Amino acid sequence: MTQSGLDPFQFDPAGLRHQIALLVPVLDDEAPWLGATDFEILAEVWAGVVASDASNRSEAEQSANSQLLRFVIRHRDDLEQVTALSFKGATYDCLRHWDPDCTERWLMVEARTKLGASA
Repeated sequence: MTQSGLDPFQFDPAGLRHQIALLVPVLDDEAPWLGATDFEILAEVWAGVVASDASNRSEAEQSANSQLLRFVIRHRDDLEQVTALSFKGATYDCLRHWDPDCTERWLMVEARTKLGASA
């Protein structure tokens, strides 16, 4: 039985028309356990928006609306520390990123409205 490879992810590079900033957390040197005090830009890249969704979460008797976006960017190897991204003046939590067809040409980046931010 023959196996076929993954179907290549088809994306037109002309669709990279949105600029996003990939952000890494800045931790306090004296108290890193308190979490990020700010964010630093790792890189500004061109991205295409391939999916957008909105949801309403209700936890602990509190309701929150959030926007879920999926971007495609050119492949990068330096995203281990990226926890957030900035798009159109708003900050989003970076949920995950993956190579859709294992060719190291594109990366899919999924992000959600930052917790506590008003959308």
